[in-house]
Amino acid sequence: MSQAKNRPEPSTARQGTPLWLMPLKILAWPFVAVCRFFYDHWISYLIGRVLRDEDRVYSIKFIWYGDSVYLHPMVWGSLVLFFVTKSAVFTPGWPLFVWFVLLATCFLTVIYNFDIIKAAVLLVCVVAAFSLGYIANVQWEWNPLRGLAQHIERLEPTVTPGFYVVVAYVFAALICVEVLWAWLFNRVEIDESYVYEHRFMKSTSREPIFARGLTRETKDLLELLILGAADIKHRTRTGQKTFKNVPAASLGLGRALDSLLDFRRPGEIELERRMRGDTSVSEIEKAPLDNIDKSEDRTTDL
Repeated sequence: MSQAKNRPEPSTARQGTPLWLMPLKILAWPFVAVCRFFYDHWISYLIGRVLRDEDRVYSIKFIWYGDSVYLHPMVWGSLVLFFVTKSAVFTPGWPLFVWFVLLATCFLTVIYNFDIIKAAVLLVCVVAAFSLGYIANVQWEWNPLRGLAQHIERLEPTVTPGFYVVVAYVFAALICVEVLWAWLFNRVEIDESYVYEHRFMKSTSREPIFARGLTRETKDLLELLILGAADIKHRTRTGQKTFKNVPAASLGLGRALDSLLDFRRPGEIELERRMRGDTSVSEIEKAPLDNIDKSEDRTTDL
């Protein structure tokens, strides 16, 4: 029997890397290690990774940003206006008017918090401005701001399609700087017990979640429409810490955060697993009683 135990396992039972793949594995190892490093320390935070199984959420990673991240419509919006201007479908004034409206909306999102009423008023104002501009210039051939229009016309300003591309470059550079800064200093990981803040070239700070002291709040409807963002507040020993402008915190990431805070004991999870396995409630309730009866029988025998 001892010889059978000491006998080595057959080679078919140990499944390793085939010999002909070893050179490829050695060559690919540095690239795999670099990709894994970037995913663990950057990409997972950038995309908002959620570690979960079918029963619960265990960890959430995200990055919180400054207010300039809400200017991203100026990048893709300017590129769209570039192609519209190149196609000469509209007169040059209308794309420029749309650009200014887009710029005003982005900056209003940064400066103010818009609830449903303020957002409706803003929408009505934008529609009224476009309607008045169309009626005044096309239908009536009349401009209510004739003096200002003549002054601007005397200045002979010109806007070429390349202007929109340059604007897209400028705002893209601002957003890239914001993203890089957030990646270095605003990375956050939350598990069931602690909130970790990772900062480049600094130590990682860790704060326990006091009494499940995490809340999320969607302050601005425009922030929700532009980025699906919300603020996450964490109660600490010294006060309250706010992680502002977390993308998708009002959408899927926010639901994952709610599931993370929905603390359930292991017994509750086991009960849900049994119910998913088509185990009747009567059998689940009967199991503890059977154990009690057996323990009583043992005590009587003793």
